[in-house]
Amino acid sequence: MMGLITGLIKKLLKLALYIAVFAIAVVLIPNIPPYTKFSSIKLEPTKPRTGILESNGLLNNAEQLYKGKLLGPEAFQTFNGELYTSLATGEIVKLTAGGHVTFVTKIGQPCSGLAYEHICGRPLGFVIDEKTKTLYVADAYHGIWKVDLITDKKQLLVSPQVEIQGKVPKIFNSIILDKNGNLYWTDSSADFYLKDGVFSTLADPSGRLLQYNTAKNQSKVVLENLWFPNGVVASLDNQFIVVAETFRYRLLKYYIDGPHKGNAEIFVSGLPGTPDNLRALPDGSGILVGLYTMFNDDNPLLTKSMSETPHVRKLIARLYRLIELPFEYLNKVYPHFLFDEITYYIGHFKSISGLTPAFSGLLQLDWNGNIVALYDNTDSTLGHISDGIVYNGKIYTGSPNKQDFIGAVPAPPQLLRAFSKTVETKEIPKTASKIEQTKPVQKEAKVEKREIKTEAPKPTEQHKPTQKQHEKKPTAEAPQKSQPTVQPPKPAANIEPKTTSKPETKPTPKPSSQPSKPETKTTNKPEAKPTPKPEIKPTPKPEIKTTPKPETKPTPKPESKIPSKPETKPTPKPETKTTPKPEAKPTPKPETKTIPPTSKPVTKPTTKPVTESSKPELKQTPDVKPTPKPEIKSSQTHKTESAQVPDRKENLVQKDTPKIRAGVKSATQEIPIKEEIPSDTAKPNKETLKVIKKDGPTEIPNPNL
Repeated sequence: MMGLITGLIKKLLKLALYIAVFAIAVVLIPNIPPYTKFSSIKLEPTKPRTGILESNGLLNNAEQLYKGKLLGPEAFQTFNGELYTSLATGEIVKLTAGGHVTFVTKIGQPCSGLAYEHICGRPLGFVIDEKTKTLYVADAYHGIWKVDLITDKKQLLVSPQVEIQGKVPKIFNSIILDKNGNLYWTDSSADFYLKDGVFSTLADPSGRLLQYNTAKNQSKVVLENLWFPNGVVASLDNQFIVVAETFRYRLLKYYIDGPHKGNAEIFVSGLPGTPDNLRALPDGSGILVGLYTMFNDDNPLLTKSMSETPHVRKLIARLYRLIELPFEYLNKVYPHFLFDEITYYIGHFKSISGLTPAFSGLLQLDWNGNIVALYDNTDSTLGHISDGIVYNGKIYTGSPNKQDFIGAVPAPPQLLRAFSKTVETKEIPKTASKIEQTKPVQKEAKVEKREIKTEAPKPTEQHKPTQKQHEKKPTAEAPQKSQPTVQPPKPAANIEPKTTSKPETKPTPKPSSQPSKPETKTTNKPEAKPTPKPEIKPTPKPEIKTTPKPETKPTPKPESKIPSKPETKPTPKPETKTTPKPEAKPTPKPETKTIPPTSKPVTKPTTKPVTESSKPELKQTPDVKPTPKPEIKSSQTHKTESAQVPDRKENLVQKDTPKIRAGVKSATQEIPIKEEIPSDTAKPNKETLKVIKKDGPTEIPNPNL
């Protein structure tokens, strides 16, 4: 038994020796691919996962949106309230409501699978200039392109085949547009293409941050020897650029303006994950960082542990390459898609994605590099996270590998506030447009003035014509209203509001004309013309017979209430003085009675609305003063009143009556009034007056004309 164990140990030692010799040979033999440098790289210590960085699982239980409709969403941008993303299949698409994916543009050519992504193209980063509706795309294989979102016209800005300061860009990654119109973009590696990205994690840094000058159509290097530079973002004041250095687990700050222009410094280091895309928060509070994968003491990251062991990294990189070479050779001799798939899988990041911890998240920073919050996923429902954005109240996340959905998680309040500015800018135009649409409607309502308001109350309260609720009715109804409202000096008060514009001329007495002026203020223009007639007080008696019931009930009540109303207060006092006592006695009852038939619609518009409209009418009232007043007492429709007015006054009435008639029609549709009081009403006599003198009858001028 001991001999068996001893023999097994010897075999294992021999195997280990052979492996060691092979490894030493692989490491020491020169000119073995990959042809790059390997040196010791010391990293800043990782921040402890305590306090703000403590795991919280805020991104757990993620939904899977657009499942099976897209593959490998890498980065997000919003434009016109819609969400855009770049896919592993080479397209940039728009995500619309209802789960629709709309094609926007494509830089590469059609291809048959991911193994041919160097043909399909792989847009890793893009930015949208909303002012010019232009899309700037950084395609990993095809360079920097400018695309017109309206016409889809494309223009190549930076070619992948042209050297920039001695090196050809191999991985065009992220891009940002500064306030001066220049582009800053990252070349993640000058040694390896994206399909061989696994080697960039082991080799020495060769990435660069570059500036594209739009005026000169040139690119220049501003930072170099970065270990896989990734996301990039510009500060709000355009003073510096922040760039993610993925495999150093830190962010760098490069000054593009100000006294420190051209200098670089560490923005934040020792991150608990690999930073990918960066996004400036819309409220200006800081940056949102996508952590592709996260680690801690219990789940360390292998590539991070090997940073200070260049020989180990060199060995692994050469072993990978030695395994890949035979399949490349076979594919050249005997082209087959299977060889393409194997070659693609060995060199791509996918081959090591299974070796990374199944944790990912989003990190929120302020503009000073301080950590504000961490949102992480610990249940593997999101896998890896390359970018995140708050959209429709949720955090949308993407992953560049085989993920065929958009992850969605309810956004925490802190992150919602950070994205609140974008929400305010989508609702303002809509509200502004709504306001503009409502403005004309409001103006129309004002033009109709009390008519619209009075029409609404008419059917509801016919028995309360004098109440303030219905005072807003058209001016034509106001005179009828005023008749029942004024009862102590009821004849004069009722008449004057009817005549509103012409109450001043009611009874010849001057004091009556003066109170009528305030009455005109309360009443509408058209009604005042026909209604200045206290003289016709006897005439309302027949009117009382026609509609005594509805008027008798409201009239006593409004009489007591009306004096309290602001509208009736000015009118009754002057009218009582102006009208003679004998006239006032007969008139109150008939006037109040006559008005109610018409008052059902009319009484609703109390004098309050009339007073509002009367202010502009006062200017017209002086012209109307000479007009006779008997017509108003009859409470006839405006047509009959206008017929009774003298010719010259009829002209004045005709100018304003169309509006009144329209208002009256709308107000009296339910109870049309066609009563016509015959010659009982006192009308001004157009004939000349004759006086009998000694010499005989003589004509004298008629003072009423």
